[in-house]
Amino acid sequence: MNPIEQREAHYTRFLGALDQKVMHSTDVKQVHVDIYTFAPTPERPFFTLITGGMSDLRQSIPDDRDCAPRAEIMLYASQPQGWMYSVLKGLAEMPFDDDTFLSYRHTIPNDMPMTAEPSLLTSYFMSPVFGERDGFTPMLVEDDAVDVLLMVPITEGERELAVDQGSDALLALFEQREFDPVIDEARACLVTGKVLPRMKKS
Repeated sequence: MNPIEQREAHYTRFLGALDQKVMHSTDVKQVHVDIYTFAPTPERPFFTLITGGMSDLRQSIPDDRDCAPRAEIMLYASQPQGWMYSVLKGLAEMPFDDDTFLSYRHTIPNDMPMTAEPSLLTSYFMSPVFGERDGFTPMLVEDDAVDVLLMVPITEGERELAVDQGSDALLALFEQREFDPVIDEARACLVTGKVLPRMKKS
């Protein structure tokens, strides 16, 4: 199988039927990144968006880092939004545009809300996946291991915690608060409790 067939076989095995429209890249980049959408199922009551194409190339990974040479990025959503597709595409292209790499526990500042509506979500966190079945990650593409990174939008307070105390401190906070990785654009900061007044839930 070619890389596309390998990825699609893996995705359908773990995420469900490939029956949603695929968002195909239309520009010319080093990697051609498409975004797959998987609809909710009884076992997975949320949408899953995942890139396809980032793993066509190996990332520029330093010798002292122990991670798979290739990666793809996913997120969980109650309802897909346009900004989510743009974010996934941009992050998947970043390692090749900037000669760098993305791996688990990386934080990437965005300096402004990534969401279409105002929110506190101003940075990206590459988390290990939550609750996926054994064998989901890493997957194999052209005999290379491919890490699947879960993109979790985080607040500035959460980013500062990860930078100051290490990403494991943020993951520990997720566990302590029983954090739901399905994106909630209106959620409060887990560190400060701050929430945007106009988005505060009644």
